[in-house]
Amino acid sequence: MQKVVFLIACLLFVMPVGAQADWKTRYPDLQEVGTGILKVFFMDIYSLTLHSRERNYKVSDHFALEFNYKKSVSKKTIVDASIDELSKAPSVNSLEIEAWRQILEKGISDMQAGGKASVVFSKSGNVEFWSENREPISFQDLKFAKSFAAIWLGPKTSYPKLRLALLGKNSQNNQ
Repeated sequence: MQKVVFLIACLLFVMPVGAQADWKTRYPDLQEVGTGILKVFFMDIYSLTLHSRERNYKVSDHFALEFNYKKSVSKKTIVDASIDELSKAPSVNSLEIEAWRQILEKGISDMQAGGKASVVFSKSGNVEFWSENREPISFQDLKFAKSFAAIWLGPKTSYPKLRLALLGKNSQNNQ
């Protein structure tokens, strides 16, 4: 289970500081809600920050997850781990999982230590992957958006302490 979560933790892709500013410029109304650090086997995998329109985040809000990776991870590892976690979502069928794999294959790149990545979610189910040296990649799928965000923010997340830190409800900034 920890290996799966580690791999999910590496879910996103490299994004330089310059590209990081682009999503913040496009969505200036998103403010920081909370920050946490995911640790697996005593290693910092990434720090994660939740940004939302309201300081009191709600699942239906327009929001972003901003990752600052501490370890390098391949795209394949990230996609496979993501699919493992998404497969746990309620009422998910094999056709949805395959469609979601295609979304992840297009949206995710290899992650390098020190790299940053962000994913922006809208109420309507639009998901934007921000990555280095390319325009953001966007997909419209409400069930994917909710299930993908639930990896970190859902009540059944594998890392409840990280979730609380992201929601600004826990001063402990690690898993």
